[in-house]
Amino acid sequence: MSDPQKLENLTSIGLTRYEAAVYLSLLERQDFTPSQVASHAQVPRQRIYDVLASLCDRGLCIERRSGRQRFFQAVDPSNALPNLVQEKQRQYEAEIARQNQQTKELVTALAPLYLAGHKTQDPLAYIEVLSEPNQIVERGSNLAQSAEESIIVFFTYPSLLDYEEGLKLVKNPLERGITYRSIYEYSIWEDPSSRDFIRQCQEWGQEVHFVPEVPFKMQLFDERTILLSLQDPLVSTPSFTALSINHPGLVKMLQISFETLWGQGTVDPQRVDPHQLI
Repeated sequence: MSDPQKLENLTSIGLTRYEAAVYLSLLERQDFTPSQVASHAQVPRQRIYDVLASLCDRGLCIERRSGRQRFFQAVDPSNALPNLVQEKQRQYEAEIARQNQQTKELVTALAPLYLAGHKTQDPLAYIEVLSEPNQIVERGSNLAQSAEESIIVFFTYPSLLDYEEGLKLVKNPLERGITYRSIYEYSIWEDPSSRDFIRQCQEWGQEVHFVPEVPFKMQLFDERTILLSLQDPLVSTPSFTALSINHPGLVKMLQISFETLWGQGTVDPQRVDPHQLI
């Protein structure tokens, strides 16, 4: 009966379990006939010739004949096993070389597909529709926190943020020295909570102008990215859908619109009768 640990060690360096069992048996005697070693190693007799042939091919045993009788004996493990490992190493290196060559051929074949695919641009790739309130809030927060130079805002109700969340969204860019300007509708000033909100933002450094009406809710970050909120005109209850847009032409147009409306607005909503303004 073969030692389980030795059997396991031999299989770990590349022998099958039958090969390992037969080699261990051959080590115990000078000669074995095929039937003798099959019985000793507990290998099925119909398999023994294949196993012995494999061991001979791999340099672990040799065959000799005496008349018609065939005998097999083990090769000294101090020679056989290092040779086995070296052969396994050669096979491994040959396989790695084959895979490297195959990879080069695949790169050559697939690179044109990649280049062709990335030259094709989705005509609407610069627009992302955000229909979930959480998505809109998260996108607005991320854009505000990553702004490097400026934020301009058209603000009108309804809002997805409560009082504290809104203050937090404004405070972070202002603390980092970002230029932050907002245009509010006069009607917003009539609400005490909104009035406190605006005053707090002004204390932190937000510049504010008031106008009779803003066309829509909009945030423009670094003259690069627009977050545009559009209210469905056919729905009486608030519906929240936003467009995140990166389009230079639209950015310039909205920047012009903002500056025009900013110039028409007033700093003090109580100073001018909004009905007298165009």
